[in-house]
Amino acid sequence: METTLTESVETTSDTMNATDRCDSCGAQAYVWVNGIAGDLLFCGHHFAKSEDKIRAYAFEVIDERHKLDVKRESSAANMD
Repeated sequence: METTLTESVETTSDTMNATDRCDSCGAQAYVWVNGIAGDLLFCGHHFAKSEDKIRAYAFEVIDERHKLDVKRESSAANMD
């Protein structure tokens, strides 16, 4: 039996929501990783902190950190 590892695939779908929490700190998760030992969720900070190691472990990465920019833009617009 031969096992083949695939490269990580990054998508930008909107599959995560506010109930998804970072496995490291409990903050809202913006990155979902399907890896060798199962699924992990990360906030933007913890994913960025160890991104190289995480990508080496991952089969698939769903990165929705673009939502953070939308929140910042919305907050800035409300302050004007």
